[in-house]
Amino acid sequence: MAIVSRLLSARAQERGDALAFLSGADERALTWRAVAEHAAHWRHEVAPGSRVGLVIADPLTFTAAYLGCLSAGLTAAPIDPRLTAPELAEVLARLRVDVLATDQEEPVISADLDIVAVDLAGPRRIWSATTANRPSDGAALRPAVLLTSSGTTGRPKGVPLTEWQLMHAAGRVARHHRFGPGERGYTPLPLFHVNAQVMGLLATVAGGASLVIDRRFETDEYWSRVERHSPTWLNAVPAILTSLAQRPAPPAHVVDRVRFARSASAPLPPGTALAFTERTGLGVLETYGMSEAAGQITSNPLDPRLRRAGSVGLPVEVELIVAGPDGREARPGEEGEVLLRGPQIVGEYLELDADGPERTRSARTAEGWLRTGDVGVRDEAGFLRLAGRADDVINRGGEKIYPQEVENVLLAHPGVAAVAVVGAPHERLGQVPVAFVTTRRSDPEELKESLRAWCEQRLTRYKRPTVVEVTDALPVGPTGKVLRRALRSELAGSQ
Repeated sequence: MAIVSRLLSARAQERGDALAFLSGADERALTWRAVAEHAAHWRHEVAPGSRVGLVIADPLTFTAAYLGCLSAGLTAAPIDPRLTAPELAEVLARLRVDVLATDQEEPVISADLDIVAVDLAGPRRIWSATTANRPSDGAALRPAVLLTSSGTTGRPKGVPLTEWQLMHAAGRVARHHRFGPGERGYTPLPLFHVNAQVMGLLATVAGGASLVIDRRFETDEYWSRVERHSPTWLNAVPAILTSLAQRPAPPAHVVDRVRFARSASAPLPPGTALAFTERTGLGVLETYGMSEAAGQITSNPLDPRLRRAGSVGLPVEVELIVAGPDGREARPGEEGEVLLRGPQIVGEYLELDADGPERTRSARTAEGWLRTGDVGVRDEAGFLRLAGRADDVINRGGEKIYPQEVENVLLAHPGVAAVAVVGAPHERLGQVPVAFVTTRRSDPEELKESLRAWCEQRLTRYKRPTVVEVTDALPVGPTGKVLRRALRSELAGSQ
C-alpha cells in the first residue's frame, strides 16, 4: 500500500471527524474520514499508472484530488488553472498527460485524453479517450508527482518526484516545524507549486495537523481570515509579507496564537522581514527550498533567538555544501555554488518535449551532487546566506555583481515598492546593471534622481545601476518570483 494511502487510512481511524483541510473563503471543510473516502474513489475511476493533469481552481477540491492521486499510485501533474485553452493544450502535450482532472464547468475535450470531473464527492469520468494509445505510453518515468521547474531563467524542466521523496520531505518539515494535531496552518499560495503541496498539504498529513487553504492572497481579507480560523503558523512568500507590512497592523488577539510566518519561494530582503515584524509583532522564519528537493532544504531555527537575519538557515536533514570553482567545499565566508546530495534529491530530469520519445537526463554530477545554480556562503556555524542565482550574476568588465545585493539597497529607499536588477549588454564592459523599479511616488523623474544619490552613498561605483527604469509592475510568476528572462528580453529588444 502507498505511503499516503496508509497515512490517510490511519488518520481516518485515529481522528475520523476531526477537521483536516478548511476553505479560507467559506465554511466548507474536509474531515480526515472524508479525505480518505475521496482518495479511495481514484483507485476505481482512473486506470493504474496514468498521468493525471490536475487543472483545479478550487483549493479544497485540488487537495482531495492531489491526495487521491498519490493514494492510488497515479502520477499527479499539477497545472496552473488560469492557463488559456491553447496554453493548457501545450502543457498537457508536453507532460504527456493521460487524464485531465478538472473542476471547470466546460473543459476542453481532447480525443486522446480521458476527462474526469472532480468535486468534493470524488472523480467522475465524463469523457473517454477515443484512441487506444495513451499519451504516456513509453514514458521514461512514472513518478508520484511530476512538477516543472519555475522557468524564471529559461525553459522549464520536468521534475519527477517519488512518493518516498515527497513524504520524506513532508516528514522533515513536520518535525522541524513541530506540526501535530494541535497545529493549524494558513496558506494562500498556489497549490500547483511544490511549496504549498509539501509544506502545506503533505506536511499536514504527516503531522496530523490541519490546514486552511485560500485560492489566492487577498490583502483586504487576510487578517479577517486569520481571525476566523485561528492558525498557529502562516505560509507566505516575500511579496505577501511586503504587502502586509504596508497595511494596518492586525489586533493583538488576531495573531496571539501564531508562532511564526514562514517565508520561502523567493529571496526575502532583510528590510521586508523587519518591516513585517514591526507592523504585526510576528517573527519571520526564513527558509530555502526548491522542487528538486521536494521543497524545504534549509530553515532557520524555530527559536526566534537563534535565527539569523538575512540567512535562510541551516540544512534540515539534507547534505549541503557550498563549492568553489574547483568543486571542493568552500571555507566559511567564501562564496560558491550550493550543492545538494542525498536520496531525497531528484536524480533525473524529464525533457519536456511533446515530439519524439520521452527522454531523461541526470540531475546530478558524477559524485552525486545536484548543482542548484544558487550562489551562497556559509558562516562558521553553518548558516547559509544566498547571494543570488549564478546565471543572474552581472559581469561588468570582470567585476561580479549580484543583483540581490543591489536590489536590497534600492528596496530600502522609501519611494521604492518593488525592484529587479538585471544585466544589460554593453559594448565595452560586456554587461552593466539596470534596475526596474515600481514606486509609491507620482513623479518618476524625481525618484530616479533620488535613487542615484541613494546608490552613490551605499554602493561601490561598479555596482550602481547605470539606468533606472520606473515601471507600473514587474513580471512575476505565481509565487512572486521575478521573471528576469522577461526583463532581459525587454532590454535586448530595445538595443
